[in-house]
Amino acid sequence: MERFLRNKDLIPNEKLKTVGIVGLGGIGSQLVPLLSIMGFNSIHGWDYDTLEEHNLSTTLYPQNALGKPKAEIAQAMTQMYAVHPDKMVFHNKPYDESCGTLPCMIVCTDDMESRKNLFDKWSALDNKDFFIDGRMGATTVELCTQTSRTPEHTYMDEWIPTDSVPKPPCSMKHTVFAAQFIAAQIVSQVYNIVGNLSYYDYINTCLSPHLVTYGNQIIPRINTEEYTYDRSTQS
Repeated sequence: MERFLRNKDLIPNEKLKTVGIVGLGGIGSQLVPLLSIMGFNSIHGWDYDTLEEHNLSTTLYPQNALGKPKAEIAQAMTQMYAVHPDKMVFHNKPYDESCGTLPCMIVCTDDMESRKNLFDKWSALDNKDFFIDGRMGATTVELCTQTSRTPEHTYMDEWIPTDSVPKPPCSMKHTVFAAQFIAAQIVSQVYNIVGNLSYYDYINTCLSPHLVTYGNQIIPRINTEEYTYDRSTQS
């Protein structure tokens, strides 16, 4: 397809089938167009919130969509960017036990408990592929990744309950550059995983000043598609 001429030898589009996004706010609004442009055949999204004025300083959603459900706005966004707009499905509801869990899941919700609940559901799958958790503060972002090929890594090592997360003042919670940065990291991580490339299972990035801390490096063995683990933590 001419659309992917410039990256067809980089991104294996045949592996970009279906991905789920839970949380369609600041990070999710960035992910929807990026994953659509990347070439995912289908995106499923969940969010029960509506777009409010204070969201406009972080989200990619337009201001003329104020008051509309974020799921509805995300659905409209895919019509502009997706290869197959008819295969994009967004649900204006919370992600709960009644929702299906996909082998490829990305979570970027507002609380840690919903992230853990989704991780537990994903972990129970027999055909799981990747679970990516993107977290954002005003100038710090975290990326936690679990795949079917990294059994020795425990997602819970990087999980803490919501009430243990430091609460910044209401006027110092989020920035648009942090949302865009973590969204780009998530999409890059998807690229690494589907392309059978090396990646880190945990990345913490401070953006002011710029400082990065890494977890375990997951190194593929190209001939068997099995993974080895570099347990050294780098900064």
